[in-house]
Amino acid sequence: GDAGDLKEDGCGSMAWRASPLPADDVYSASHFALISAYQEIKTRLGSLERENTSIKRKLKIYEIKFPMINEFGEDTNSYCSFESKDTALLQSENGNLHQRVNVLTHEERPTESV
Repeated sequence: GDAGDLKEDGCGSMAWRASPLPADDVYSASHFALISAYQEIKTRLGSLERENTSIKRKLKIYEIKFPMINEFGEDTNSYCSFESKDTALLQSENGNLHQRVNVLTHEERPTESV
């Protein structure tokens, strides 16, 4: 009686299937979001690469202006460790952006087994 009625009413699957957006529109919106995210990733990666190049260029200028920096092994090592930290940060950021693209790619695929 009542328990069966509540179970059917509480399911909500009929309301979910009667989506106001056709599957093509959902796919298009998801595809657009994926393309937008990809463009943002490319832009950010390009910006980070330019910044990295700029930092390396400044470092070389400082090494030329202040050759004594190169004479001290400790100072050179600290610059190397700084560069490796930058590289690690770039790799981490790149990994995060790739993960975001993967999430968006999986969201884009329409679920046919409903």
